[in-house]
Amino acid sequence: MAFSRRRIARLGLGAVLLIAVIFGGRMLDRMALAYTTGFRRTFEAPVDEGPPREGATPGTTFLGFSRPAPEGEEGFVLGRVTAAGRDAGLRAGDRILRVDGAAYESARAVAGGLIRTRLAGESVEVEAIRDGEAIRVPLRLDPFIRHPGDLGLPYDDIEFASPSGHLIRGWWIPPPEGSDGRVVVWVHGAHSSRHQAFDHGAERLRERGYGILTVDLSGRGSSEGEYITYTMHERHDVQAAVEFSRGRPDVRAEGVVVFGTSNGASSSIYAGAALGDLPALALDAPYANLWQAAGSMLEARGANSVLRVPLAFFVWLRTGLRIHDVRPGDVITGIPGAVLFIHGDHDRQVPPHHSLEMHEARLAAGLPSRRWVLPGGEHGFDNYPPEGLFWNRVADFFDDALGGRPPGFVLAGPTPGGLDWFHGDDPGDRP
Repeated sequence: MAFSRRRIARLGLGAVLLIAVIFGGRMLDRMALAYTTGFRRTFEAPVDEGPPREGATPGTTFLGFSRPAPEGEEGFVLGRVTAAGRDAGLRAGDRILRVDGAAYESARAVAGGLIRTRLAGESVEVEAIRDGEAIRVPLRLDPFIRHPGDLGLPYDDIEFASPSGHLIRGWWIPPPEGSDGRVVVWVHGAHSSRHQAFDHGAERLRERGYGILTVDLSGRGSSEGEYITYTMHERHDVQAAVEFSRGRPDVRAEGVVVFGTSNGASSSIYAGAALGDLPALALDAPYANLWQAAGSMLEARGANSVLRVPLAFFVWLRTGLRIHDVRPGDVITGIPGAVLFIHGDHDRQVPPHHSLEMHEARLAAGLPSRRWVLPGGEHGFDNYPPEGLFWNRVADFFDDALGGRPPGFVLAGPTPGGLDWFHGDDPGDRP
């Protein structure tokens, strides 16, 4: 009888463990899917799946990164709040109940809902709970840029094949009249799309004489591909984008430079090393080692970095990506052209030591390297100082690498810092 009871107990324990493994596996697979799935049908989706392509400009906003509300409570909870959310008076930890009278499950769902119901410049009300108290705050909506034409920029819809095996689609904005055919290939972050270039970057860079190529990397927007692969495919997409730009009749091939942010910056490192002849790369919040960055990203979201071990396995099952093998820092000295590292000193997702290590490696190798650390900056350029300062400094860097401002290109006024802005920002940062 005792043996039978022990056997039943063991079977029960085994059943509990099996259920735990199945449940845990499903949870980890869902997490892996969240990290590796690009947004296609949200506010960053192709315009034919969202608002009308023409007519009055829709309004939208992205309040910040969010998580589900605790079980039994409605709405969602804000984690990292964007500038738009802060301007509205929202804070991390606020539980958002309704926006414009409608309930949503996430901040991204809010943005997607607003572009179908509201216009740019309109204001809506946000209902939230803060420390157990109900609050209501007004929120002014930003324009949802459906295409460069909404900013008065000329453009062509383009597509090209990438060695990643996917067809890449995007927008080509030609260099302005009076420029010398210089172009910025604009590379977006992991969970973004070609639209990210229109958070002031595209218009500011074109004002400085640059054409812009902005594309959906594979697995996002309207480009082919199923997954975000954290440089495995994206590095090939960036290389193909540079080669596409160089082949345009209105482009000076040696005047093509790259701006990349976050995962786009790290992908650009691999592409720059493979190409070997890029004159300049501006890298915003790049990671040098994805395994280390994955731990930081989990901790920034309140999880334990140990979780990256099983999570990496499920990412590999989904995509074939081996996170341990993604080490852009290993090839950073393979880029002979000028590199500018940009990082916020409050970045918890990709801590600033990543760019510092790569910057120091380039200096030790006698390669041109500059570093700009932004006090109080979090992860990515949309958390930095006023865009007029940020983008003019990026353009100053590109101009310096290309031998000066475009011949015959006249600026409307002085730019903050000028070509000497970087001297002394980080003493000893020029070999």
